[in-house]
Amino acid sequence: MNKEHRSILYLWLPCKKIYPVGPTCLANYVHTKRPDIRQRILDLSLINRRERLKTIVDTIESFKPDMIAFSWRDIQIYAPHEGDSSLERAFNFYYSPNIYAKLKAGITGLSMVFTYENSIRERFYLLQKTIKAFPDKTFTIGGGALSVFSKEIMERLPEGVIGVIGEGEDAILAIIDGTEITRHRVLYRENGSVISGTQAKPVPVEDIRMDYNYIASIFPEVSSYFGETIGIQTKRGCPYQCEFCLYPYIEGENVRYRDPEAIIKEIDYLYSHWNVRKIWFADAQFVPGSMAIPHCTALLEGIVKKRLPIEWSGYVRTSLITPELANLMVSSGVGDLEISITSGSQKVLNEMSMGFRLDHLYEGCRYLKKEGYKGKVILNYSINAPGETEETLLESITSYKSIVNIMGREQVRPVIFFIGVQPHTRLENRLIEGGYLNSSYNPLSLTPFSIRKLLYNPPPLDKMIARSCLDAWKEKGEDSGERIMLNLEKRLLVEKQRILC
Repeated sequence: MNKEHRSILYLWLPCKKIYPVGPTCLANYVHTKRPDIRQRILDLSLINRRERLKTIVDTIESFKPDMIAFSWRDIQIYAPHEGDSSLERAFNFYYSPNIYAKLKAGITGLSMVFTYENSIRERFYLLQKTIKAFPDKTFTIGGGALSVFSKEIMERLPEGVIGVIGEGEDAILAIIDGTEITRHRVLYRENGSVISGTQAKPVPVEDIRMDYNYIASIFPEVSSYFGETIGIQTKRGCPYQCEFCLYPYIEGENVRYRDPEAIIKEIDYLYSHWNVRKIWFADAQFVPGSMAIPHCTALLEGIVKKRLPIEWSGYVRTSLITPELANLMVSSGVGDLEISITSGSQKVLNEMSMGFRLDHLYEGCRYLKKEGYKGKVILNYSINAPGETEETLLESITSYKSIVNIMGREQVRPVIFFIGVQPHTRLENRLIEGGYLNSSYNPLSLTPFSIRKLLYNPPPLDKMIARSCLDAWKEKGEDSGERIMLNLEKRLLVEKQRILC
Protein backbone atom coordinates (compact mmCIF):
# COMPACT_ATOMS: atom_id res chain seq x y z
CA MET A 1 0.00 0.00 0.00
CA ASN A 2 3.03 2.28 -0.12
CA LYS A 3 3.35 2.55 -3.90
CA GLU A 4 2.51 5.69 -5.83
CA HIS A 5 -0.29 5.81 -8.38
CA ARG A 6 -0.48 7.84 -11.58
CA SER A 7 -3.94 6.85 -12.89
CA ILE A 8 -7.38 6.03 -11.46
CA LEU A 9 -10.45 4.35 -12.92
CA TYR A 10 -13.69 5.04 -11.02
CA LEU A 11 -16.37 2.34 -11.42
CA TRP A 12 -19.89 3.50 -10.49
CA LEU A 13 -21.59 0.22 -9.57
CA PRO A 14 -25.07 -0.39 -11.06
CA CYS A 15 -28.01 1.41 -9.46
CA LYS A 16 -31.02 3.29 -10.78
CA LYS A 17 -29.90 5.96 -13.21
CA ILE A 18 -28.79 8.95 -11.18
CA TYR A 19 -25.94 11.38 -11.78
CA PRO A 20 -22.84 10.10 -9.89
CA VAL A 21 -22.17 13.06 -7.59
CA GLY A 22 -19.66 11.16 -5.41
CA PRO A 23 -17.23 9.88 -8.09
CA THR A 24 -17.33 13.11 -10.10
CA CYS A 25 -16.67 15.24 -7.01
CA LEU A 26 -13.84 12.92 -5.97
CA ALA A 27 -12.24 12.93 -9.44
CA ASN A 28 -12.54 16.73 -9.56
CA TYR A 29 -10.81 17.04 -6.17
CA VAL A 30 -7.98 14.73 -7.22
CA HIS A 31 -7.53 16.73 -10.43
CA THR A 32 -7.31 19.95 -8.40
CA LYS A 33 -4.69 18.57 -6.01
CA ARG A 34 -2.82 16.24 -8.39
CA PRO A 35 -3.43 17.55 -11.94
CA ASP A 36 -0.94 15.08 -13.47
CA ILE A 37 -3.05 12.04 -12.47
CA ARG A 38 -4.92 10.40 -15.38
CA GLN A 39 -8.56 9.63 -14.53
CA ARG A 40 -11.57 7.93 -16.08
CA ILE A 41 -15.14 7.39 -14.85
CA LEU A 42 -17.21 4.40 -16.00
CA ASP A 43 -20.95 4.39 -15.17
CA LEU A 44 -22.07 0.75 -15.10
CA SER A 45 -25.72 1.76 -14.63
CA LEU A 46 -25.78 2.79 -18.29
CA ILE A 47 -24.51 -0.58 -19.54
CA ASN A 48 -26.52 -3.72 -20.22
CA ARG A 49 -26.17 -6.19 -17.37
CA ARG A 50 -24.65 -8.91 -19.54
CA GLU A 51 -22.03 -6.51 -20.90
CA ARG A 52 -20.87 -5.01 -17.60
CA LEU A 53 -17.98 -7.31 -16.72
CA LYS A 54 -16.65 -7.30 -20.30
CA THR A 55 -16.88 -3.50 -20.36
CA ILE A 56 -14.93 -3.28 -17.11
CA VAL A 57 -12.19 -5.60 -18.42
CA ASP A 58 -11.98 -3.80 -21.77
CA THR A 59 -11.78 -0.40 -20.07
CA ILE A 60 -9.04 -1.52 -17.67
CA GLU A 61 -7.01 -3.08 -20.47
CA SER A 62 -7.26 0.05 -22.63
CA PHE A 63 -6.94 2.71 -19.90
CA LYS A 64 -4.37 0.78 -17.80
CA PRO A 65 -5.12 2.40 -14.41
CA ASP A 66 -2.87 1.94 -11.38
CA MET A 67 -5.85 2.24 -9.05
CA ILE A 68 -9.46 1.10 -9.45
CA ALA A 69 -11.99 2.84 -7.20
CA PHE A 70 -15.44 1.25 -6.90
CA SER A 71 -18.35 3.41 -5.77
CA TRP A 72 -21.40 1.59 -4.35
CA ARG A 73 -24.17 4.13 -3.92
CA ASP A 74 -26.65 2.43 -1.62
CA ILE A 75 -28.29 -0.74 -0.42
CA GLN A 76 -31.94 0.16 0.15
CA ILE A 77 -32.64 -2.97 2.12
CA TYR A 78 -35.22 -2.11 4.77
CA ALA A 79 -36.64 1.22 3.63
CA PRO A 80 -39.37 0.41 1.09
CA HIS A 81 -42.19 2.92 0.92
CA GLU A 82 -45.27 3.66 -1.14
CA GLY A 83 -44.55 3.14 -4.79
CA ASP A 84 -42.31 0.21 -3.85
CA SER A 85 -44.39 -2.97 -4.17
CA SER A 86 -42.10 -4.89 -1.78
CA LEU A 87 -43.76 -3.09 1.15
CA GLU A 88 -47.22 -4.09 -0.07
CA ARG A 89 -46.08 -7.72 -0.46
CA ALA A 90 -44.54 -7.73 3.02
CA PHE A 91 -47.63 -6.25 4.66
CA ASN A 92 -49.93 -8.69 2.89
CA PHE A 93 -47.75 -11.59 4.03
CA TYR A 94 -47.51 -10.46 7.65
CA TYR A 95 -50.86 -8.76 8.24
CA SER A 96 -53.54 -9.61 5.68
CA PRO A 97 -56.55 -11.47 7.16
CA ASN A 98 -57.07 -13.07 3.73
CA ILE A 99 -55.29 -16.45 3.48
CA TYR A 100 -55.17 -16.29 -0.32
CA ALA A 101 -53.59 -12.81 -0.18
CA LYS A 102 -51.04 -14.10 2.34
CA LEU A 103 -50.11 -17.05 0.14
CA LYS A 104 -49.85 -14.92 -3.00
CA ALA A 105 -47.73 -12.33 -1.16
CA GLY A 106 -45.47 -15.08 0.15
CA ILE A 107 -44.83 -16.42 -3.36
CA THR A 108 -44.31 -13.03 -5.01
CA GLY A 109 -42.34 -11.86 -1.96
CA LEU A 110 -39.92 -14.77 -2.34
CA SER A 111 -39.45 -13.76 -5.97
CA MET A 112 -38.71 -10.15 -4.96
CA VAL A 113 -36.25 -11.30 -2.29
CA PHE A 114 -34.53 -13.48 -4.89
CA THR A 115 -34.35 -10.52 -7.30
CA TYR A 116 -32.97 -8.28 -4.59
CA GLU A 117 -30.37 -10.84 -3.49
CA ASN A 118 -29.38 -11.26 -7.13
CA SER A 119 -28.75 -7.53 -7.47
CA ILE A 120 -26.44 -7.58 -4.43
CA ARG A 121 -24.81 -10.76 -5.70
CA GLU A 122 -24.12 -9.08 -9.03
CA ARG A 123 -22.26 -6.22 -7.32
CA PHE A 124 -20.07 -8.68 -5.45
CA TYR A 125 -19.57 -10.69 -8.64
CA LEU A 126 -18.32 -7.59 -10.48
CA LEU A 127 -16.08 -6.65 -7.56
CA GLN A 128 -14.59 -10.10 -7.05
CA LYS A 129 -14.07 -10.90 -10.74
CA THR A 130 -12.37 -7.56 -11.40
CA ILE A 131 -10.09 -7.88 -8.37
CA LYS A 132 -9.14 -11.44 -9.31
CA ALA A 133 -8.47 -10.55 -12.96
CA PHE A 134 -6.13 -7.65 -12.11
CA PRO A 135 -4.20 -8.58 -8.94
CA ASP A 136 -1.49 -5.99 -9.60
CA LYS A 137 -3.90 -3.07 -9.21
CA THR A 138 -4.75 -1.16 -6.06
CA PHE A 139 -8.46 -1.49 -5.27
CA THR A 140 -10.59 0.83 -3.16
CA ILE A 141 -14.32 0.89 -2.51
CA GLY A 142 -16.48 3.68 -1.13
CA GLY A 143 -19.96 5.15 -1.40
CA GLY A 144 -23.02 5.10 0.81
CA ALA A 145 -23.37 1.31 0.83
CA LEU A 146 -19.80 0.82 2.05
CA SER A 147 -20.16 3.52 4.71
CA VAL A 148 -23.29 1.87 6.13
CA PHE A 149 -22.48 -1.81 5.66
CA SER A 150 -18.67 -1.64 5.78
CA LYS A 151 -18.19 -4.74 7.93
CA GLU A 152 -20.56 -6.91 5.90
CA ILE A 153 -19.08 -5.80 2.55
CA MET A 154 -15.40 -5.96 3.50
CA GLU A 155 -15.80 -9.50 4.87
CA ARG A 156 -16.76 -10.64 1.37
CA LEU A 157 -13.84 -8.98 -0.43
CA PRO A 158 -10.22 -10.18 -0.69
CA GLU A 159 -7.53 -8.90 1.66
CA GLY A 160 -5.85 -5.70 0.57
CA VAL A 161 -8.95 -3.94 -0.75
CA ILE A 162 -9.22 -0.55 0.97
CA GLY A 163 -12.65 0.57 2.13
CA VAL A 164 -13.19 4.32 2.43
CA ILE A 165 -15.91 5.43 4.83
CA GLY A 166 -17.67 8.77 4.42
CA GLU A 167 -15.74 11.53 2.70
CA GLY A 168 -13.04 10.05 0.50
CA GLU A 169 -11.02 12.98 -0.81
CA ASP A 170 -8.11 13.02 1.64
CA ALA A 171 -8.02 9.23 1.93
CA ILE A 172 -7.73 8.88 -1.85
CA LEU A 173 -4.89 11.40 -1.94
CA ALA A 174 -3.03 9.39 0.72
CA ILE A 175 -3.53 6.17 -1.30
CA ILE A 176 -2.39 7.92 -4.51
CA ASP A 177 0.77 9.20 -2.82
CA GLY A 178 1.49 5.93 -1.04
CA THR A 179 1.54 7.62 2.37
CA GLU A 180 0.11 6.45 5.69
CA ILE A 181 -3.63 5.81 5.31
CA THR A 182 -4.63 4.92 8.89
CA ARG A 183 -4.94 8.64 9.64
CA HIS A 184 -8.04 8.54 7.46
CA ARG A 185 -11.44 6.79 7.71
CA VAL A 186 -10.40 3.60 5.97
CA LEU A 187 -10.50 -0.10 6.75
CA TYR A 188 -8.92 -3.15 5.19
CA ARG A 189 -8.18 -6.76 6.05
CA GLU A 190 -4.61 -7.91 6.50
CA ASN A 191 -3.46 -11.32 7.79
CA GLY A 192 -7.00 -12.06 8.93
CA SER A 193 -7.37 -8.86 10.96
CA VAL A 194 -9.38 -5.75 10.17
CA ILE A 195 -7.31 -2.57 10.36
CA SER A 196 -9.25 0.67 10.77
CA GLY A 197 -8.10 4.23 10.42
CA THR A 198 -9.45 7.36 12.06
CA GLN A 199 -10.29 10.59 10.28
CA ALA A 200 -8.25 13.35 11.89
CA LYS A 201 -10.41 16.19 10.55
CA PRO A 202 -13.21 16.68 8.01
CA VAL A 203 -12.43 17.49 4.41
CA PRO A 204 -12.41 21.28 3.79
CA VAL A 205 -15.08 21.96 1.19
CA GLU A 206 -15.04 25.74 0.94
CA ASP A 207 -12.51 25.68 -1.91
CA ILE A 208 -14.12 22.85 -3.92
CA ARG A 209 -14.97 24.10 -7.40
CA MET A 210 -16.39 21.63 -9.88
CA ASP A 211 -14.79 21.74 -13.32
CA TYR A 212 -17.55 20.15 -15.39
CA ASN A 213 -15.57 20.65 -18.58
CA TYR A 214 -12.87 18.39 -17.11
CA ILE A 215 -15.49 15.89 -15.87
CA ALA A 216 -16.89 15.60 -19.40
CA SER A 217 -13.38 14.85 -20.69
CA ILE A 218 -12.92 11.85 -18.34
CA PHE A 219 -16.55 10.65 -18.27
CA PRO A 220 -17.60 9.76 -21.84
CA GLU A 221 -21.07 8.60 -20.74
CA VAL A 222 -21.87 11.95 -19.11
CA SER A 223 -23.87 13.09 -22.16
CA SER A 224 -26.66 10.71 -21.09
CA TYR A 225 -27.28 13.09 -18.17
CA PHE A 226 -27.54 16.23 -20.29
CA GLY A 227 -30.94 17.82 -19.78
CA GLU A 228 -31.61 15.80 -16.61
CA THR A 229 -31.54 16.67 -12.91
CA ILE A 230 -27.99 17.10 -11.59
CA GLY A 231 -27.08 16.93 -7.90
CA ILE A 232 -24.85 19.60 -6.35
CA GLN A 233 -23.61 19.65 -2.77
CA THR A 234 -23.66 23.15 -1.32
CA LYS A 235 -22.52 22.02 2.11
CA ARG A 236 -21.61 18.89 4.07
CA GLY A 237 -22.47 17.72 7.54
CA CYS A 238 -25.59 17.70 9.68
CA PRO A 239 -25.83 19.08 13.23
CA TYR A 240 -28.90 17.04 14.19
CA GLN A 241 -29.03 13.70 15.97
CA CYS A 242 -32.15 12.18 14.42
CA GLU A 243 -32.34 8.62 15.74
CA PHE A 244 -32.57 6.86 12.36
CA CYS A 245 -30.34 9.11 10.22
CA LEU A 246 -26.85 8.32 8.90
CA TYR A 247 -25.77 11.77 7.69
CA PRO A 248 -23.90 12.76 10.87
CA TYR A 249 -22.03 9.43 10.76
CA ILE A 250 -21.14 9.75 7.07
CA GLU A 251 -20.49 13.51 6.74
CA GLY A 252 -19.91 14.60 10.34
CA GLU A 253 -21.87 16.84 12.68
CA ASN A 254 -20.15 20.11 11.78
CA VAL A 255 -21.68 21.88 8.77
CA ARG A 256 -19.10 23.07 6.24
CA TYR A 257 -20.07 25.42 3.43
CA ARG A 258 -18.92 25.71 -0.15
CA ASP A 259 -18.40 29.14 -1.71
CA PRO A 260 -21.79 30.34 -3.06
CA GLU A 261 -20.10 32.08 -6.01
CA ALA A 262 -18.48 28.80 -7.07
CA ILE A 263 -21.84 27.00 -6.90
CA ILE A 264 -23.55 29.70 -8.98
CA LYS A 265 -20.85 29.39 -11.65
CA GLU A 266 -21.37 25.62 -11.72
CA ILE A 267 -25.13 26.00 -12.15
CA ASP A 268 -24.54 28.55 -14.92
CA TYR A 269 -22.19 26.14 -16.71
CA LEU A 270 -24.61 23.21 -16.39
CA TYR A 271 -27.44 25.37 -17.72
CA SER A 272 -25.43 26.68 -20.68
CA HIS A 273 -23.46 23.57 -21.66
CA TRP A 274 -25.39 20.52 -20.40
CA ASN A 275 -28.94 21.83 -20.93
CA VAL A 276 -29.65 21.26 -17.23
CA ARG A 277 -32.83 22.90 -16.00
CA LYS A 278 -33.28 21.11 -12.67
CA ILE A 279 -30.84 21.07 -9.74
CA TRP A 280 -31.08 18.87 -6.66
CA PHE A 281 -29.14 20.34 -3.75
CA ALA A 282 -27.68 17.09 -2.43
CA ASP A 283 -27.24 18.24 1.16
CA ALA A 284 -28.42 16.49 4.30
CA GLN A 285 -30.59 19.60 4.70
CA PHE A 286 -30.50 22.68 2.49
CA VAL A 287 -31.15 24.86 5.57
CA PRO A 288 -29.62 22.87 8.44
CA GLY A 289 -29.92 25.67 10.97
CA SER A 290 -30.20 29.41 11.48
CA MET A 291 -26.42 29.67 11.04
CA ALA A 292 -26.86 28.45 7.45
CA ILE A 293 -29.34 31.16 6.41
CA PRO A 294 -26.67 33.69 5.27
CA HIS A 295 -25.07 31.02 3.05
CA CYS A 296 -28.42 29.94 1.58
CA THR A 297 -29.36 33.59 1.07
CA ALA A 298 -26.12 34.35 -0.79
CA LEU A 299 -26.60 31.33 -3.05
CA LEU A 300 -30.23 32.08 -3.91
CA GLU A 301 -29.53 35.80 -4.40
CA GLY A 302 -26.80 34.80 -6.87
CA ILE A 303 -29.24 32.63 -8.84
CA VAL A 304 -31.71 35.52 -9.01
CA LYS A 305 -29.01 38.02 -9.97
CA LYS A 306 -27.75 35.73 -12.76
CA ARG A 307 -31.35 35.27 -13.93
CA LEU A 308 -30.85 31.53 -14.17
CA PRO A 309 -34.26 30.03 -15.08
CA ILE A 310 -33.65 26.78 -13.24
CA GLU A 311 -35.83 24.78 -10.87
CA TRP A 312 -34.10 23.64 -7.70
CA SER A 313 -35.19 21.36 -4.89
CA GLY A 314 -33.84 19.44 -1.92
CA TYR A 315 -34.53 18.45 1.66
CA VAL A 316 -35.69 21.53 3.55
CA ARG A 317 -36.83 22.07 7.11
CA THR A 318 -39.62 24.59 6.67
CA SER A 319 -39.31 25.26 10.41
CA LEU A 320 -36.22 27.35 9.59
CA ILE A 321 -37.70 29.38 6.74
CA THR A 322 -37.99 33.12 7.38
CA PRO A 323 -40.21 35.50 5.36
CA GLU A 324 -37.11 36.84 3.58
CA LEU A 325 -35.83 33.35 2.76
CA ALA A 326 -39.26 32.27 1.51
CA ASN A 327 -39.26 35.22 -0.89
CA LEU A 328 -35.80 34.27 -2.18
CA MET A 329 -36.71 30.60 -2.52
CA VAL A 330 -39.72 31.38 -4.69
CA SER A 331 -37.97 34.04 -6.81
CA SER A 332 -34.95 31.74 -7.39
CA GLY A 333 -37.10 28.92 -8.78
CA VAL A 334 -37.74 26.48 -5.95
CA GLY A 335 -39.65 23.37 -7.04
CA ASP A 336 -41.11 20.54 -4.97
CA LEU A 337 -39.73 20.35 -1.44
CA GLU A 338 -39.04 17.16 0.52
CA ILE A 339 -39.73 17.50 4.24
CA SER A 340 -38.81 14.72 6.65
CA ILE A 341 -41.55 15.54 9.10
CA THR A 342 -41.37 11.96 10.53
CA SER A 343 -44.33 12.59 12.84
CA GLY A 344 -47.02 15.19 13.41
CA SER A 345 -46.69 14.67 17.14
CA GLN A 346 -44.24 16.88 19.02
CA LYS A 347 -43.87 14.08 21.57
CA VAL A 348 -42.61 11.62 18.94
CA LEU A 349 -40.42 14.27 17.31
CA ASN A 350 -38.74 14.87 20.66
CA GLU A 351 -38.44 11.12 21.24
CA MET A 352 -36.63 10.79 17.89
CA SER A 353 -34.40 13.84 18.56
CA MET A 354 -35.62 15.55 15.39
CA GLY A 355 -34.73 19.03 16.63
CA PHE A 356 -37.65 21.12 15.38
CA ARG A 357 -41.03 22.38 16.51
CA LEU A 358 -44.18 21.73 14.54
CA ASP A 359 -45.52 25.24 15.01
CA HIS A 360 -42.35 26.56 13.33
CA LEU A 361 -42.80 24.07 10.48
CA TYR A 362 -46.34 25.37 9.91
CA GLU A 363 -45.04 28.94 10.05
CA GLY A 364 -42.49 28.23 7.30
CA CYS A 365 -45.27 26.81 5.13
CA ARG A 366 -47.30 29.97 5.63
CA TYR A 367 -44.35 32.12 4.54
CA LEU A 368 -43.93 30.04 1.36
CA LYS A 369 -47.63 30.21 0.55
CA LYS A 370 -47.70 33.96 1.11
CA GLU A 371 -44.83 34.38 -1.39
CA GLY A 372 -46.75 32.48 -4.07
CA TYR A 373 -45.01 29.11 -3.85
CA LYS A 374 -46.43 26.80 -6.56
CA GLY A 375 -44.60 23.55 -5.90
CA LYS A 376 -45.58 20.53 -3.84
CA VAL A 377 -44.66 19.95 -0.22
CA ILE A 378 -43.80 16.26 0.08
CA LEU A 379 -44.26 15.22 3.71
CA ASN A 380 -42.33 12.08 4.64
CA TYR A 381 -44.07 10.52 7.64
CA SER A 382 -42.31 7.61 9.37
CA ILE A 383 -45.28 6.23 11.26
CA ASN A 384 -45.03 3.85 14.22
CA ALA A 385 -41.67 5.30 15.19
CA PRO A 386 -40.53 4.74 18.80
CA GLY A 387 -42.90 6.51 21.18
CA GLU A 388 -45.89 6.22 18.83
CA THR A 389 -49.35 5.77 20.37
CA GLU A 390 -52.89 5.95 19.06
CA GLU A 391 -53.02 9.54 20.28
CA THR A 392 -49.80 10.55 18.50
CA LEU A 393 -51.03 8.93 15.28
CA LEU A 394 -54.15 11.10 15.46
CA GLU A 395 -51.87 14.11 16.02
CA SER A 396 -49.97 13.21 12.82
CA ILE A 397 -53.21 13.12 10.86
CA THR A 398 -54.15 16.49 12.33
CA SER A 399 -50.74 17.86 11.34
CA TYR A 400 -51.29 16.77 7.74
CA LYS A 401 -54.68 18.49 7.69
CA SER A 402 -53.12 21.64 9.17
CA ILE A 403 -50.57 21.82 6.36
CA VAL A 404 -53.33 21.20 3.80
CA ASN A 405 -55.27 24.11 5.30
CA ILE A 406 -52.19 26.32 4.84
CA MET A 407 -51.00 25.20 1.41
CA GLY A 408 -54.08 23.73 -0.27
CA ARG A 409 -54.69 20.04 -0.88
CA GLU A 410 -53.20 20.05 -4.39
CA GLN A 411 -49.84 21.24 -3.02
CA VAL A 412 -49.44 18.70 -0.22
CA ARG A 413 -48.46 15.08 -0.70
CA PRO A 414 -47.98 12.87 2.35
CA VAL A 415 -45.70 9.89 1.79
CA ILE A 416 -45.81 7.09 4.34
CA PHE A 417 -42.45 5.57 5.27
CA PHE A 418 -41.46 2.93 7.76
CA ILE A 419 -38.10 3.29 9.42
CA GLY A 420 -35.51 0.82 8.19
CA VAL A 421 -33.17 -0.02 11.07
CA GLN A 422 -29.57 0.48 9.87
CA PRO A 423 -26.09 0.19 11.40
CA HIS A 424 -24.35 3.22 12.93
CA THR A 425 -27.59 4.93 13.95
CA ARG A 426 -28.72 5.85 17.44
CA LEU A 427 -31.90 3.87 16.79
CA GLU A 428 -29.91 0.68 16.21
CA ASN A 429 -28.05 1.18 19.51
CA ARG A 430 -31.32 1.88 21.30
CA LEU A 431 -33.00 -1.26 19.92
CA ILE A 432 -30.03 -3.45 20.83
CA GLU A 433 -29.91 -2.03 24.37
CA GLY A 434 -33.66 -2.55 24.72
CA GLY A 435 -33.46 -6.20 23.58
CA TYR A 436 -35.45 -5.67 20.36
CA LEU A 437 -32.35 -6.64 18.37
CA ASN A 438 -29.58 -9.10 19.15
CA SER A 439 -26.16 -7.45 19.20
CA SER A 440 -24.94 -10.04 16.68
CA TYR A 441 -27.80 -9.52 14.19
CA ASN A 442 -27.02 -9.46 10.46
CA PRO A 443 -28.26 -6.16 8.92
CA LEU A 444 -28.24 -7.71 5.43
CA SER A 445 -30.27 -10.77 6.36
CA LEU A 446 -33.38 -11.36 4.24
CA THR A 447 -35.25 -13.97 6.29
CA PRO A 448 -38.96 -13.30 7.00
CA PHE A 449 -38.14 -12.89 10.70
CA SER A 450 -35.36 -10.34 10.14
CA ILE A 451 -37.35 -8.37 7.57
CA ARG A 452 -40.24 -8.04 10.02
CA LYS A 453 -37.82 -6.85 12.72
CA LEU A 454 -35.82 -4.39 10.67
CA LEU A 455 -38.71 -2.89 8.72
CA TYR A 456 -39.75 -1.15 11.92
CA ASN A 457 -43.48 -1.48 12.58
CA PRO A 458 -43.76 -3.03 16.05
CA PRO A 459 -46.86 -4.06 18.05
CA PRO A 460 -49.33 -3.05 19.30
CA LEU A 461 -50.04 -0.61 16.44
CA ASP A 462 -48.58 -2.72 13.62
CA LYS A 463 -51.75 -4.50 12.48
CA MET A 464 -53.94 -1.40 12.49
CA ILE A 465 -51.37 0.58 10.52
CA ALA A 466 -50.62 -2.24 8.07
CA ARG A 467 -54.28 -2.88 7.28
CA SER A 468 -54.88 0.85 6.78
CA CYS A 469 -52.06 0.74 4.24
CA LEU A 470 -53.38 -2.38 2.52
CA ASP A 471 -56.85 -0.88 2.13
CA ALA A 472 -55.34 2.29 0.65
CA TRP A 473 -53.15 0.39 -1.82
CA LYS A 474 -56.16 -1.39 -3.30
CA GLU A 475 -56.87 1.88 -5.08
CA LYS A 476 -54.19 3.03 -7.47
CA GLY A 477 -52.92 6.58 -7.67
CA GLU A 478 -50.36 8.97 -6.21
CA ASP A 479 -52.50 9.98 -3.23
CA SER A 480 -52.14 6.68 -1.35
CA GLY A 481 -50.46 8.57 1.51
CA GLU A 482 -53.61 10.59 2.08
CA ARG A 483 -55.78 7.45 1.83
CA ILE A 484 -53.61 5.74 4.46
CA MET A 485 -54.01 8.73 6.75
CA LEU A 486 -57.80 8.76 6.37
CA ASN A 487 -58.12 4.97 6.77
CA LEU A 488 -56.00 5.12 9.88
CA GLU A 489 -58.07 7.97 11.27
CA LYS A 490 -61.29 5.95 10.84
CA ARG A 491 -59.82 2.96 12.65
CA LEU A 492 -58.40 5.10 15.45
CA LEU A 493 -61.68 6.94 16.01
CA VAL A 494 -63.63 3.66 16.05
CA GLU A 495 -61.18 2.28 18.60
CA LYS A 496 -61.42 5.44 20.68
CA GLN A 497 -65.21 5.26 20.64
CA ARG A 498 -65.09 1.57 21.63
CA ILE A 499 -62.94 2.37 24.65
CA LEU A 500 -65.21 5.24 25.71
CA CYS A 501 -68.25 2.95 25.54
